[in-house]
Amino acid sequence: MKSFLLVFTTVLSIFLIGCKEKEQTYYKLTGPTMGTTYHITIQTDQPEAMKNSIDSILADFNYSMSAYIDSSTLTYFNQADSLFCFDPKKDPYFEPIFVKSKEIYEKTNGAFDPSIAPLVNYYGFGYKEKKMLEKLDTVEVRRLLSLMVFDTLQLTKDEIGNICIQKPNKNVMLDFNSLSPGYAVDVIADFFNKKGLRNYMINLGGEITALGVNDKKEEWVIGINKPAEGAAESEIELPLLISNKSLATSGNYRNAYESKGQKFAHIINPFTGMSQPTDILSATVIADDCISADAYATAFMVLGLEKSLELVEQLKGIEACFIYDNEGDGVFEFKISEGFSKYYLHNEQQ
Repeated sequence: MKSFLLVFTTVLSIFLIGCKEKEQTYYKLTGPTMGTTYHITIQTDQPEAMKNSIDSILADFNYSMSAYIDSSTLTYFNQADSLFCFDPKKDPYFEPIFVKSKEIYEKTNGAFDPSIAPLVNYYGFGYKEKKMLEKLDTVEVRRLLSLMVFDTLQLTKDEIGNICIQKPNKNVMLDFNSLSPGYAVDVIADFFNKKGLRNYMINLGGEITALGVNDKKEEWVIGINKPAEGAAESEIELPLLISNKSLATSGNYRNAYESKGQKFAHIINPFTGMSQPTDILSATVIADDCISADAYATAFMVLGLEKSLELVEQLKGIEACFIYDNEGDGVFEFKISEGFSKYYLHNEQQ
């Protein structure tokens, strides 16, 4: 019996040593994309192959969604006079982003509206010449508001399988920048999952998905940035523990400018056409998929605190944290949805 136990123990030791030798290392991968930078931490034994695949996915994604590439699907749509068609086999990303946009548009009653593109360009935040607006022209704003017809745009298929959209006006344009980075994160995560990878964190310009654990065998720590002008990206207002979830934060504290005493922010109200900050400094959303987190974070910034709190409680699988400063004294206040507090870092420490 002792002899059997000795043999068994020896075999088990060899097995455990073999497993340890095969344990994959965590790697940090980074690169430019979509006017920002991606940062990915992943446990893998093929870091170079993963980096090449990530860059390839994002390059294809840009040829779908980039407004800066003349041959992208989005650019072709924006430049089309009336009927626009594309091959979904060549571009598998445009259709799901359009469909998801319709869903968020309806659930937010139009607060999330990709046809905001002409107004985004007018205020100097779009893909055209980035130039500060010197004087607000309310007549021009009303004209551009008439081009916001996302509710009328529909996807159809022609006889050869192309997907088509009929434009009611050649000046109608779309801007999916408020959810396309989140969807790119989802696409990369899906690629990792199909490769059997189970521990990773994807960060594309602040849109994040985390799965499994980090190199310390703990949930991933993700920080909400301090929502103040001039604050460094390393300044964290609230640390969170995230695993098997996605997170996105939207705010007006960085991408904004002041012209002749008037402040303009990159998040524009689709109901009024005005580029004015609401009472929320930042909105952080946690969801199962990053495209939803990305889109709702933008919509909440448009809706403001009271309406956002009402909406988030109606949405299944969506949790949110809103940071605001009604007193204007630099002391931040927080409002959260019912289930958001379970992601607080201190809950794990207590």
